[in-house]
Amino acid sequence: MTHCQTVCNRPASLEWHLKQLAVQVNWTLIGNICTSVSECWDSQGGDDSSGHPFNFPQICPLQLQHGDKLLMSADETLKSYGIRLLNVSKYDFENCSTSGLIKDQFLFPHNINESAQVEAKWLVPGHHYFIALHEGDPQLCKLGLRLNVSVKTQLCQGSPLLRLCSGSGICQTDLWEGAYHCRCHHHYSGRFCEKFDACLDNPCENKGVCLSNGSTDPNHRTYKCLCPPHFTVNCSEVIGKENCERVCENGTCVRVLPTSFKCVCDTG
Repeated sequence: MTHCQTVCNRPASLEWHLKQLAVQVNWTLIGNICTSVSECWDSQGGDDSSGHPFNFPQICPLQLQHGDKLLMSADETLKSYGIRLLNVSKYDFENCSTSGLIKDQFLFPHNINESAQVEAKWLVPGHHYFIALHEGDPQLCKLGLRLNVSVKTQLCQGSPLLRLCSGSGICQTDLWEGAYHCRCHHHYSGRFCEKFDACLDNPCENKGVCLSNGSTDPNHRTYKCLCPPHFTVNCSEVIGKENCERVCENGTCVRVLPTSFKCVCDTG
């Protein structure tokens, strides 16, 4: 049997989807087999958590969202040949070995025939390693019939009743993260993007210092400006006409309130 090398295509980041997806993996030696970090992860850096690079054939690694369905099937050649799928440790995955008791580690009680759904107990959050055996022989694993599955949960809401990232961010993961986390929109911060920072763009003019209350209440997202002497509001207005004329170069002081003025720059 021969296999074809490939570069596994994968997005740089994934957004959490609210609806359960069904993901199909077809076990075959004639495609979707990669042999190195750069091929399998489309990355030169490699898996930061692996500790060392690898150089062995495997089915393109899979990243799943917790709760998604995983369906396994085999091509016609492997169906007629007969393979079973075994859950193994990372060491056994890398070395195509079957140490310890394997009876209770088979994904299915039979050879793969038609498409079959993997039980949820094999897909809890974390890393999972599956290899193919033919009558107990791991030779097919050494040719590339092994699959690394990462299952990720989301850490984007404080309660199931709340919106993801408080509706003020995107719940995403990247290739090497172990879970989905919030990427907050502009002005928002906090684990769940629950804090609003009105001072992010510094609305205080003339070297004023902005102080935000960092409120999580959308109706009380306020800030105040610590202004230089004689400045007020957001430090754009000057108290008293004389003070305004003193600081207003190449402009005209215009009254905006009974006691405050604003410097309007001359045109040209």
